[in-house]
Amino acid sequence: MSTFLDLQNGWYNGFTQAMGQNVNAFQIIEPAPPIASGAAANSTLWAYYNNIPPLSLTQQFMASGGNQFYSNYRELMSALVPSRNIDVQGDIGADNFKRWQRYVQNLATFPSMNQIPTLFRNWAMINAPKVANIGSSDYAAILLDPIATAQNELTLIYTDVNGLPVPFNWSLNYDDMTNQLKGANSRNISFDSNSMDTNVSTAWTKGSNAGFFGLWGGSTTTSSISEQFAASHVTVNATFTNVLVFANTPGLWYNSGAMGLAFANKTGNPWSPQSSINWENTFGGNGNLQRFAANLIIAAGMTVTVKSDAVYSTLDQQTITSSGHSGFWPFYSGSSGSSVTNTATFDQQGHMTITTTSIAGVPVVLGANILSVSQFVGHSAAPAAAMFSAAKSFKAEKLALADEMA
Repeated sequence: MSTFLDLQNGWYNGFTQAMGQNVNAFQIIEPAPPIASGAAANSTLWAYYNNIPPLSLTQQFMASGGNQFYSNYRELMSALVPSRNIDVQGDIGADNFKRWQRYVQNLATFPSMNQIPTLFRNWAMINAPKVANIGSSDYAAILLDPIATAQNELTLIYTDVNGLPVPFNWSLNYDDMTNQLKGANSRNISFDSNSMDTNVSTAWTKGSNAGFFGLWGGSTTTSSISEQFAASHVTVNATFTNVLVFANTPGLWYNSGAMGLAFANKTGNPWSPQSSINWENTFGGNGNLQRFAANLIIAAGMTVTVKSDAVYSTLDQQTITSSGHSGFWPFYSGSSGSSVTNTATFDQQGHMTITTTSIAGVPVVLGANILSVSQFVGHSAAPAAAMFSAAKSFKAEKLALADEMA
């Protein structure tokens, strides 16, 4: 008799294989509500990359919370010491520095640090000519040190004059993603619990898989209905009009050189001995920067049919039917306007069929490829294999399809 953990592990293996992903990196994300276009679309998408993934084959995603890439990275940078002390504010004066900050933060596009020395000189020649040379020289010297560069990127560009953080970003946005999604390949999945492989000991978490829902979104795996469902014969047939492996990288607020330098040195420089933040509580076993979402697996136009041969009582049928707005296993795509619909029907014997559909073109995040910090900062021998194997597979399929059409 299967438990819900057995079912989820079996689904993980089947889904990972069907989607062309790699068990050395793939993580299922639930719930999977549609990401609607609009003012919040970019921040909603970026939240998936900003979230620090747990050590689990399934992630119960929450957009809010304290363990986030951007805020943890800012804390890390505050604990590092540059090789040289360059005081731009002291050299150009506090008032000039505030005016310079306002100028940069009001630009339509944030400049990179490589642009700052020339940008400052041009600004200062008009607004503070006496400090144009020293300020430009300071910024040029900062570029020689990745720690100083990273700290100035955060201080100058990503905080306002009151020290409040400016919203983070990633290199690609919602429009970039939807444009790629339109041209992505279709996928079909067939899953049968009678023949599923529940062994996940060779996956990247070495078998760790926790924190997932029961039959519907928000339910527990130990409820009587969820246990009955998991113990039954379950089949899943799913089609997706488009499935995209969407790679993304942090925006100008992130400095890979500074991150790599901190990771490469467990003690001593560049770590400040006065800071409570150190290598162990940042990158170690209980650290807050251990894993990162390198890319997302995003689908559109899905039709999912789930069948269970368990016999559900009239009361259980009513409970299940009324819970459809939260979405059902395995994707938990909650009903959102007209983008997603969830229905649960029962035959005369009480056997259940669940149907979930989403409209074409509306993206739904189904999973992510996870990299360890050693892979993310380039200290692993084979980070590219986990990060790009799925993307290469998709590209090969697309080329093969093009050849067939030709």
